[in-house]
Amino acid sequence: MKSDHIAAVAFDLDGTLVDLERFHHEAWLRAARSVGVELTWEQALRRLPNFIGGPDARVAAQIVALAPAGASPERTLTAKERWFSALVGAVEEIVPRAGVAEVVDRLRGRGVPVAVATSTERGTALAILHRTGLLPVFGAARVVTAQDVTRPKPAPDAYRITAWRLGVPPSRQLVFEDSVVGMSAARAAGSPFVAVPTVADPGYLASVTAAGAVGVFRSWHEPDLSSLLDRLLSAETTVGTAPGATGVRP
Repeated sequence: MKSDHIAAVAFDLDGTLVDLERFHHEAWLRAARSVGVELTWEQALRRLPNFIGGPDARVAAQIVALAPAGASPERTLTAKERWFSALVGAVEEIVPRAGVAEVVDRLRGRGVPVAVATSTERGTALAILHRTGLLPVFGAARVVTAQDVTRPKPAPDAYRITAWRLGVPPSRQLVFEDSVVGMSAARAAGSPFVAVPTVADPGYLASVTAAGAVGVFRSWHEPDLSSLLDRLLSAETTVGTAPGATGVRP
């Protein structure tokens, strides 16, 4: 469909701006083990529909569905959060994915406002952004977290809120996502999206390709990504958006 040019950009956090997915995955595998469910990473990818991208409450429930009687989603989620904090806390430095800073600086240089939408708890999200040096770039007021939404991704709430805070209709907000769950949220909000997955599994990449992104890139350094941004930020660009998404306020 025909749309005005892109006027703002929203980014997912884990996996998109910062590659901490391996810590989430390991924390889930350890949490599953604590309630009697032994899974390899490959098994988790196949048996837990929300293993990549969350939301966490759904992953916990999916693990419990595989567990012996007596396991609880609450206990599983608590264990996951404890393991994730420990794993991230043991890392001396957290850095953005290679190429992220250049893309964000380029957007800001063109006067394009930016925001973050994540299913991560607010304290954890702000701490990660602080450690990467990205928090001043976005500002805490433009970081939408689990506490800010009634419905987590894949519901559209997070990206409707970022569009509202950025002062644009969702259709003029470009979203960067690494997970199919997040891409579904962007599509439901009416925002075009670019996929930057970190998972190399062929089946998963096929699902990413089928999600309807305006571009799929394994690296932030790919030249075609810069070209795509130039086109999307130019007036009267044709981009795909979900039907029926109008207005700015979430």
